[in-house]
Amino acid sequence: MKISDYEKAIGRRLIAPKKKGARAECACYLSCDIGAYNTCLHLCKYCYANAEPEVIYAQNRLHDPTSPFLIGNYMDGDKIHEVPQESWIDMQESLFPGL
Repeated sequence: MKISDYEKAIGRRLIAPKKKGARAECACYLSCDIGAYNTCLHLCKYCYANAEPEVIYAQNRLHDPTSPFLIGNYMDGDKIHEVPQESWIDMQESLFPGL
């Protein structure tokens, strides 16, 4: 996926920072690393974070939609970090609808 694919999907222009080392084809380009290996159900063959599909499926079964966590709930030893989030949507009005 490319930035233009995201822009077409949301109908807005994005001002995304350049990510060092990011593959242009990777759908993870606009994501933030959450530090949880073996949790993504996309199973991209080249992804360093998904080595064991069986573990991914098992972790997915532990997902609690009422929990603020990706997998399960808080456990002793967990570390919680605040990560700043910012919008990349260009808020400037455009003369051309759609972008």
